[in-house]
Amino acid sequence: MLPAELGALLDATPPFISVCLDVSRLNRAAGDDVQLHWGQLARRLEERDAPAETIEALGEAVTSPTGLGGEHARVAVAAGGKVVVDLVLPGRPPRDECLVGPVPHLMPVARALADAVPYALVRLDRTGADVQVFSAAGQIEDERVFEGDNDVLHKVPAGGWSQRRYQQRVEDSWARNAAQVADRLSRVVKRAGLELVLVAGDVHAVVELTGRADAELQQRLVVLDSGGRAAGVSPEAEQEAVDAALAEHISQRRRAVLDEYVEQLSRQQRAVEGLGPVVEVLRRGQVQRLVLLDDPTSTAKLWVGEAPQQVGLTEQDVLDAGAQAAQEVRADAALLWAVLGTDADISLVGDETGSMRDGIGALLRWSDPATPHDEVPSMPGHGEGPGTTGNVE
Repeated sequence: MLPAELGALLDATPPFISVCLDVSRLNRAAGDDVQLHWGQLARRLEERDAPAETIEALGEAVTSPTGLGGEHARVAVAAGGKVVVDLVLPGRPPRDECLVGPVPHLMPVARALADAVPYALVRLDRTGADVQVFSAAGQIEDERVFEGDNDVLHKVPAGGWSQRRYQQRVEDSWARNAAQVADRLSRVVKRAGLELVLVAGDVHAVVELTGRADAELQQRLVVLDSGGRAAGVSPEAEQEAVDAALAEHISQRRRAVLDEYVEQLSRQQRAVEGLGPVVEVLRRGQVQRLVLLDDPTSTAKLWVGEAPQQVGLTEQDVLDAGAQAAQEVRADAALLWAVLGTDADISLVGDETGSMRDGIGALLRWSDPATPHDEVPSMPGHGEGPGTTGNVE
């Protein structure tokens, strides 16, 4: 799903000036690289007659410190001389890009967040939990410590008539602590919209937590085989377990989208395939999820009007949709603009799509007799599909 911050673009007045640049910080010696990347983009924008004040505003935004190490991309979009969107995203972009035109260039955002998963990492023992909440961009958004309020927590080899009663009090304490942690975690899941809750630590505590989680939390719980609160836990092993769990979730999520898409397409129901049919259902506001092959080699183009839904294969398509004028733009920019304007989702996919025509399809909110389920020939020059980078410099 595209981030909510992009919604501000719907109220902005074109032209839009979009930039995507590498702001990775891998070592101190690379400290000037961001300035170098921006300088090259700024010169390209000057060649495209972008307003000087807008270039200056973008430069101030994208060269400001992120405070983050590692590989990151920065995507900023300006309109009316002001920076409307400024996002720091996970992963190094394939290349620096800039675009000036009637629609913003949002594909770098979709690509960066294609495999993003908002999740929590929970390190458990029998007294409580340490919780870290990670955003879809992979950044820590919140850190909390959940401690139980029960003081009888450890079994001891006590003898005599009181042993059984003491051991029962210990187990009751574990259970109450687990119930409290489960309740607090459930609130975090709802508030942060988490897809996964990764749990590591004391085996008994994990069992107690799992048994007391509500249905929503149960669906998101994944128990790791490494990590936890105990001394001596290997951070490297824990991170490997986290990475493996995230990778498996991403694979399952992508497969679920494709399975639903193939099923609906085979039934000629809530899915269409090919650039022409997808553009048509975008104009009609039918698209629930765009399914797009991530093809960096594409140079496909589409026509757009003043509104996001005014998109077409030809200039006349857009004029017929009510636009006052039409302009030809790169296809991925037009498609993502329509997705944003119709509150749809997007899934970028790879070779697992097989022979998806034009590298594009859509799952629909509804289907009716006018839905273009039958094949529509691709327009000349569009057979390679809309792609994701085209000929932007």
